[in-house]
Amino acid sequence: MSAQEILIEEIKHQPETVAREVLHYLKFLERQHAHENWGDVLPSREVEQEKLDILVADTWEKLGPAPEVDYDKL
Repeated sequence: MSAQEILIEEIKHQPETVAREVLHYLKFLERQHAHENWGDVLPSREVEQEKLDILVADTWEKLGPAPEVDYDKL
């Protein structure tokens, strides 16, 4: 019997809640595996954050200071 066949047989005997949990875990493993395969190609989180920081800083410079608001009038 293959691993897939054994898993299918085991899942058939489990309650629905356990089957759903197995499905969620399987999806997690698929995403993790895909991320590992692309890890050397994708930019690191630090690089992405650095780009976001530059974008935010640039946007704030373009917007200028926040206008004064009289909250009592709102």
